[in-house]
Amino acid sequence: MASSTIFKAEVLPNDEDLPQMEAADKPVAVGILIQDAMNWRLIETAATQLELRAVKLQVDRLDFAELASFEMIIAEEPYARQIQGMLGERERQAEGINPAIIAVYIGDRPIGPAGYQVDGVLTLPLEPAPLVAQLSLMLYAHRAFARKYHSALEELHLNRRIFRSVTSGISVANAFEPDLPLVYVNPAFEVMTGYCLEDVVGKNCRFLQRDESSQPGLDVIREAIREGREALVVLKNYRKDGTFFWNELSLSPIRNRHGVVTHFVGIQTDVTARVEFEAALRESEKLAAVGRLASSIAHEINNPLESVMNLLYLAQQTDDPAEVRRYLQSADGELKRVSLITSQSLRFYKQSTRPTAIDPEEMLDSVSSMYAGLMENSNVLLRRRYRTERTIVCLESEIRQVLNNLVRNAIDAMRVRGGTLVLRSREAVEWRTGARGVAFTVADTGSGMSAETIRSIYTAFFTTKGIGGTGLGLWISSEIVGRHKGRLLVRSSQRDGRRGTVFVLWLPFEAGVVGRE
Repeated sequence: MASSTIFKAEVLPNDEDLPQMEAADKPVAVGILIQDAMNWRLIETAATQLELRAVKLQVDRLDFAELASFEMIIAEEPYARQIQGMLGERERQAEGINPAIIAVYIGDRPIGPAGYQVDGVLTLPLEPAPLVAQLSLMLYAHRAFARKYHSALEELHLNRRIFRSVTSGISVANAFEPDLPLVYVNPAFEVMTGYCLEDVVGKNCRFLQRDESSQPGLDVIREAIREGREALVVLKNYRKDGTFFWNELSLSPIRNRHGVVTHFVGIQTDVTARVEFEAALRESEKLAAVGRLASSIAHEINNPLESVMNLLYLAQQTDDPAEVRRYLQSADGELKRVSLITSQSLRFYKQSTRPTAIDPEEMLDSVSSMYAGLMENSNVLLRRRYRTERTIVCLESEIRQVLNNLVRNAIDAMRVRGGTLVLRSREAVEWRTGARGVAFTVADTGSGMSAETIRSIYTAFFTTKGIGGTGLGLWISSEIVGRHKGRLLVRSSQRDGRRGTVFVLWLPFEAGVVGRE
C-alpha cells in the first residue's frame, strides 16, 4: 500500500484546486455495487486511499435520491447501465449534476461501444496502485467538470437575476421554430404589457400589434430576422387591457458557437412620452412655419388686392365699355392670383393621411411662389431647371413642409446681401440601393455654413437664427425624409467667391410610407 500512497500524492491536484467538502470531518461518499466480495473490498480500499467514504449498494434497494447524493458510483456494467438510465433524465432536465458513473467489467472488456455513456471504465482484477491511479484521474476529471458546471450555473443564475431586475422589457424567441415563439419574458415585460409569462410563451410577439400590421417598422423587423442582424424600431403596441403604447424595440440575434442564430432577444422600452413630445414639437414647428409664412402671404395677397381696388375705381370713372372691360379683366387676373396663393397655402397646411402622386415641378413652383414677394424685397433672383417627367408618391403636406423649410432657409441666408436661389429637379438613382427617384436641389449663394454647423443642423433646437428660429425645421425635415425612405444631403462653403449652400433631397418614386395616426 505504500506505493499507492506515494502515487496518490503525485497524481491528485492540490487541495485548493478541489471543491470544498460538504463537511470538514465527513468524507465524500462513493456508492459501490459489486457482487464479488473480494473485488468490493479492493474498490473500498482504493476509495479509502482517495479519502472517499465507501457505501455498499444493494441491487434491490436502489433509491433515486440516494444515488443522486453520491459524488461517484462504481458498479458492475449491467448495474451501471441501470443507474445511468435512472439518473439520465435528471441531468437532461438541468436539475443538477449527476455523480460520476464508473462501469466495472470482470475479466476482459467487450470490444465496441457500450451503447450508453459513462464517466469511466474499470477492468478487474487490477493491482491496487493502478486502480488508485485510474480512480484518481476519473475523480479529478469529474470534479473539474463539476467545478465548471457550478460556475456556469452561477453565471446562469446571475443572468436570470439581471434579466428579472432590469426595468426594460426583455423577451426571448426561439429562432429554430418557424413562427419564432416566445420562450421567456422578464417581469418588466409583464408590467409593461399586462401579459404574464404563461400568457405569451409559445406565441409570436405580433399579438402586441393587434390590427396595426402595416407599420413601417415591421418591415425593418422582418428584414432583420431574415438576415439575422440587429434592428431598432418604434412600434405601436397594445397592452392586455386594450390601451396602446409606443414600444421602442431593440432586436438582437443570439448565435451558438457555430454562428447559427438560435434565439432573438428583444429589449422593449415604453417611449410613449417621448413620441408624444416629438409629435408636439412637430405641431409646434408647423405653427412656427405658419408664422414665418404669414408676412409673406399677407404681402403676396395685399399687392393684388390693392390692384383690384385701383382697377375697380378706374372702371367706375370711365364711360368707355372697352376700357371698363379691360379693367375688369385685369382685376379678374389679380383675383385669380389671390385664389392661387390661398389654395397653395391650404395645400401646404392640410394634413396628408395617405400617400398621393404629385408633380415635382408643380411642387417646387407652388412652394417658391409663396415667397415671391420676400425674394423681391431681399434682392434674390430665382432660377429654375426642371427635368422630371414622372410623379412621385408621398405624403404631400409633409414633403411641402420639407421643401418650404429648405427654400425659406436659403432666402434667409441671402436677405442681407441678396443672391441667387436655384431650384432644380431631375430623375436620379440612389447609389447605395439602386432605387430610382427624383432629386430636388435647393441651392443659394448666401453666407454658407461651417463644418461644425453642418454637424449640428439636424439636432433638435439647434439654430443659427437666434430668437427668430425654433431649431426644429431641419430636425423634423430629416425625420420626414427618413420615413419616406429618402435622403437629405448638404454641402456648404464659406470661401470667398464660392460661398453658398446646396441641399439635395432625394425621394423614391414609390416611397411606401404610411400616414401617422
